[in-house]
Amino acid sequence: MPRKKPEDLSTKPKVAAAPKNPDPAPAAPAPAPAPAAQSEVSYDRMTIDRGAVGGADMNGDGHISKEEMEMHLEFKRKELEDQDAMRDAQRSMAWFALFGMLLYPFAVVAASYFGLDNSATVLGSMAATYFVSVAAIVMAFFGAQAYKGKAK
Repeated sequence: MPRKKPEDLSTKPKVAAAPKNPDPAPAAPAPAPAPAAQSEVSYDRMTIDRGAVGGADMNGDGHISKEEMEMHLEFKRKELEDQDAMRDAQRSMAWFALFGMLLYPFAVVAASYFGLDNSATVLGSMAATYFVSVAAIVMAFFGAQAYKGKAK
């Protein structure tokens, strides 16, 4: 279902026209319906407290229509997917950085082995900056994970 903008949602409930009674005599009161074993919940029109569903009332009329509830659930689903993708990207970045830290000394040794002494010297001189920056990336990732885990 395509997303709808809050402006596209109707603010007035759709009410069916009442049937016209050609008989001017007052009608007898209708008998009360028998209580159902379990009542059904209709999401066509729900009255809510402000903020009870976390911003699902898009047009601010104090009611959550079925369209608004569907939009709210869609936004929540997208938000969860985005958070999951962000965690995956951060995890990949941290592992890539760790493997880079492990393979960096081998690159220096390989450069020396193949007779690229100037390359080995350059790689060796960059090592201090490289290890500090990569360690900061890894520390930030694992620190954030530990902080989030402690908050739960």
